[in-house]
Amino acid sequence: MMSEMFDKLVESAGQMIAEVDKGRIQTAIGGLRQRMAEADRKRKVNAIKQEIRDLQSREAQAINALSAQVLALYEAGTLAQPELVSLCKGVDEVRAQIAEKEAELADLQPPQPEQPKPAEAIRCPSCGAPLVAGAAFCQTCGARLEAEEPPTQVLFCIHCGAQLREGARFCPKCGQTVPEGTASAPQG
Repeated sequence: MMSEMFDKLVESAGQMIAEVDKGRIQTAIGGLRQRMAEADRKRKVNAIKQEIRDLQSREAQAINALSAQVLALYEAGTLAQPELVSLCKGVDEVRAQIAEKEAELADLQPPQPEQPKPAEAIRCPSCGAPLVAGAAFCQTCGARLEAEEPPTQVLFCIHCGAQLREGARFCPKCGQTVPEGTASAPQG
């Protein structure tokens, strides 16, 4: 659209220069005024057409809102006008047909496998942005991230299987000495 207008402007300027060269400056000015008036008229026509489209859109929205209100009154059982009740019953019939077709479609389609839920993203404690696994700094706010401590290994007595705290020298259940480095991880 812009290049088309530029081409017309160049063409008009060329015509005007040609008219001036021929000594017909008044004709050139008159022609320029006519083209300017025509361009202004087209601009106004396009602006009014756009206003009409905007108003038609608002009209459609108002009709949809009115329809929704009438259906709500019908569904609540408070709609008294027989003409409107008849139209609402027609809507109910179409809705029933839609439900039948949706059920028919569901019967024809293979069952969809349940999609696994994505794991909850780890978030920055400063700004809440999602973090990349193993990041030392937040990519959004630059905050230094504390390294996650690996879970401590749970230790058990090699004699009775009781749980031991780290560094325990004796079992709290059987009283046996726990030799250093001999406590075992749980047997699975």
